[in-house]
Amino acid sequence: MQKANIEVWDPALRLFHWLLVASFASSWWSEGRDIRVHVIAGTTMAGLLVFRLIWGVIGTHHARFASFRPSLAEIVRHARHLLNLKGEHYAGHTPIGSIMIYLLLTNLLLIALTGTALAGLQLGTGSLAGITIDFRTETQIALLHAWLVDFTLGLIAIHLAGVIVESLLQQDNLIMAMIHGKKQLRRNAS
Repeated sequence: MQKANIEVWDPALRLFHWLLVASFASSWWSEGRDIRVHVIAGTTMAGLLVFRLIWGVIGTHHARFASFRPSLAEIVRHARHLLNLKGEHYAGHTPIGSIMIYLLLTNLLLIALTGTALAGLQLGTGSLAGITIDFRTETQIALLHAWLVDFTLGLIAIHLAGVIVESLLQQDNLIMAMIHGKKQLRRNAS
């Protein structure tokens, strides 16, 4: 078997990924320290997510959501391979990795929405500035926002562990692939 380097992650997707990492980390770090940084980082994250939703429809092949909709059978097969410590090579996301991407994007969107609501309620800024609701509902939104952040931190930990495990099993550095855009795929020598 030979390995072939193929470009999988386009520059726009890679830039989105690392800017999303930076904006989420900045927003998380600035919570309780600097509300200005928190709001700017959160707003940046929201804008990046809007871009990703658009790019998921019109972007390059592996960026499109349609390219990573795994079936239940694919997910089960992939889980069995993982439990047996066998690596399978996928050009794009693995079936379980696809689920993680959907979970992360959904949670980050919910964080952005609840954060936008809180900015409007508490700071009078953003697209929801001037809305008024009762204190109990505002408190519930704040608690949901915090819970979503904590849940997303857990997802990020699982995501990183999955990237490390898949990198070892596939014998391909998936972190570097998200930097330079190329993955090594095995193919039969002819």
